[in-house]
Amino acid sequence: MNLMKKCLIALLCVALMMTGFVFGASAEEEKTLVVSLGADPTTFNPVMKGDDDGHLIYQNVFDGLLELNYNSEVIPGLATSWETSEDGLTYTFHLATDVKWHDGVDFTSADVKYTYERIMAENGFIGGTLSATLESIECPDDDTVVLNLKAPDATLLGTLAWYEHFIIPKHIYENEEDWATCEAATSKPIGTGPFKFADYQTGVSITLEKNEDYFKGAPKIDKLIYMIVPDDTTAVQAFYNGEIDILTDVPTSEVLNMQNDPEIKLGCMSAARRYQLICNMENETMSKWEVRKAVALALDREEISLKATSGLQAPAYGFYPPFLDWAYNADADIGERDVEQAMALLEQAGYTKNADGYYLTLTLDVFTGGTYADCGKVIQANLKEAGIDLKLNVMEMAAWSEKIESGNYELGMMAGYQGPDPDAMGKRIGTDQVMNYSNYSNERVDELLAQGRALVTEEDRGACYKEIQAILAEDLPIIPIVEFASYHACYAEVYGDPYIDQIADVHDGCYAKAEILE
Repeated sequence: MNLMKKCLIALLCVALMMTGFVFGASAEEEKTLVVSLGADPTTFNPVMKGDDDGHLIYQNVFDGLLELNYNSEVIPGLATSWETSEDGLTYTFHLATDVKWHDGVDFTSADVKYTYERIMAENGFIGGTLSATLESIECPDDDTVVLNLKAPDATLLGTLAWYEHFIIPKHIYENEEDWATCEAATSKPIGTGPFKFADYQTGVSITLEKNEDYFKGAPKIDKLIYMIVPDDTTAVQAFYNGEIDILTDVPTSEVLNMQNDPEIKLGCMSAARRYQLICNMENETMSKWEVRKAVALALDREEISLKATSGLQAPAYGFYPPFLDWAYNADADIGERDVEQAMALLEQAGYTKNADGYYLTLTLDVFTGGTYADCGKVIQANLKEAGIDLKLNVMEMAAWSEKIESGNYELGMMAGYQGPDPDAMGKRIGTDQVMNYSNYSNERVDELLAQGRALVTEEDRGACYKEIQAILAEDLPIIPIVEFASYHACYAEVYGDPYIDQIADVHDGCYAKAEILE
């Protein structure tokens, strides 16, 4: 899965369940698991920036202080237990003992303190959140970490358990001035996780070997290989040929075929994720509200769902995935499709049709994999009806990320996990936040995000997030398209994938149209 294909990651949580992966082979045989990977990671530094392809590797090589399980619940990681002071300003974490880095050096609380301070200093993925939250970090002994907060923060545990939250080795990184180009970040990551980094062949594969001394117990897989296959058709064929054991991002065209094959097991992840357009608010054209509104009104989300995803990804309504009732504002939406109104808005903004019948030309950047390009084609047809000539630019993930992150775009498409707490939306729409690729800034939204972190009850916090969604429905820095659904497949002799074996029914939890699946 790709950065937001994906960004997803939470994504395929292979690492969370990897010690439970089992093959039908005898105990004496070496067990090698081959998993598809959509693209090369952009870095092996697990805390520097969001990287869904890299994240799948990070989960196996590194550990976080806390982790998320399949149900998005916070569970112990390197911290075995923790407590919070009555005023909510102090969190004390008790660390697992006898944990070692892959090079044999002891893991201690100093690694945790160093990691979080380096993330803040370098503006790593969770750097903005940590800087806004943490007053200081103390290490009373090697097995204890104390986080002192500036103010109560109901989202802290989720932040420390979610995405690019891992702990890096102080003894490796403290001697590296550039944490992006050092050996640990480019070719030799060292973690405490269940697998050790063994080999990387760019564009081909990444090989990990089990950590016999893993503090939670050695994995049942001896070798874990990620086969890098950007092309969906090639990946599917490799799976059918038996070259891949677990296929991530099964194309929608293959879902029903695999469902009907008794030798194949299929699973899905979907909740708390969705596809959405991102509008570059610093672009001369997309900075105009009338243009963003015209694009939104021209979209036919039902048609996009059916034609681009075979109905397996339902139309997305509202500005936050509806998996948390208390935080979801069902009344905040882009409204019904209205092509005539879309054209009226463009004319109101001063545009006139050219000889080809177009008011203006826009470019939509999407990355390969998933149904992004397919959705883009239907969106292209939708906007044409409103007099918008949409050019579809399909790119490899790394190139897409570089272009979007540089702000050199008009329209983009992305997805990504937006849990376990609704504060996660802040990373996408908070001023100067790490995934705010729309370059959106709204003072009231920032105030509400801060309030939502400081409040305690779901009712009080939910009111903040619902108001934010109402503002987004007016400002339109992002535009919802379809809900996310990514299918994973494996053969019957492989089990333990949380997105396959822990789902009673293959479509349980997926936004799918019954008539398509029957």
